[in-house]
Amino acid sequence: MSGGFLSETVRLLLHYGEPTQAPTSLVAKCPAENTQARGVAAFLGMYEREVQFYRELAPRLDLRVPRCYLHRLEVDGDFTLLLEDVAGATMHDQDAGCGLDDARLALDAAATLHGAFWNDPQLAALPWLNRFGEAEAGMWQEMYRHAWPAFLGRDGVRLDPTLTALGDRLAASDIPEWISRHGGPLSLAHTDFHLSNLLYRGGSRGGDVREAVVLDWQLVAEAPPLVDVAFFLGRLPTEARRTSEEDLVRFYHRRLAAGGVYGYGWQQCWTDYQRWTWFGVLSAVVASVAYPLGEADLPRYTRKVARFLRAVHDHDAVRFLS
Repeated sequence: MSGGFLSETVRLLLHYGEPTQAPTSLVAKCPAENTQARGVAAFLGMYEREVQFYRELAPRLDLRVPRCYLHRLEVDGDFTLLLEDVAGATMHDQDAGCGLDDARLALDAAATLHGAFWNDPQLAALPWLNRFGEAEAGMWQEMYRHAWPAFLGRDGVRLDPTLTALGDRLAASDIPEWISRHGGPLSLAHTDFHLSNLLYRGGSRGGDVREAVVLDWQLVAEAPPLVDVAFFLGRLPTEARRTSEEDLVRFYHRRLAAGGVYGYGWQQCWTDYQRWTWFGVLSAVVASVAYPLGEADLPRYTRKVARFLRAVHDHDAVRFLS
């Protein structure tokens, strides 16, 4: 059994008494064994959210996600998902990043997701869906102001003073005002869109078309769509991001237009991307309180936060704060 802190996954090998076209393996996803983790996830609605995503929204998407064979939600908040085992797929190491072709595949998937629900009023009618907007901004501010000094106070966390000053600046800002001044589009967003939640399959030989399969929908939300783009690129190695990010955001913008999104110009897209470089900082720092970061985990997590802060610095995103 394996998985993240908040849930567990296990591969099931299936044997049949007679020949069949049914799958010979599945992946089962269920609540974390850790009682504290299970309580946090249930309280935040993460288990319900992923079940409801597969139940209500995945069928509407022309997006490669694992096929769901069973989704079950218990009255106490526990859940079970039986998902396609994406056999033969690989996952990139987040620290090492990926090549341009696979980055484009990821952003093509993001454009497909966002385009399908671009400014869709039906999202507001889904009570289980997470939100990242003005109504939730006060909660984000409170959590970040608690989490940032706690993160800096951990033994082993070392950040460049310039980056620390940026994190301090966010803590001192009026986050509700910053979010409310967005004024841009909303869509369905993954909000944890990075290489560790993507599987890549095909393309190496045999003529198969290479595809990116998007995993882990526990944080799916109605949110500004560029949070996914900024989060994905911000987690890449800094020099790789700096070299390719404008070309990749332009690629994403072209894919939106090809999918039928109109009236969203390149300059607005680029400005939204720069604005939401802050999202990675906000999300990662707040999450650091909930996750047990051992001695081996902390350097990797610190590198993640530092990468997000460097993206903020590169784009002078302080100008978006009040």
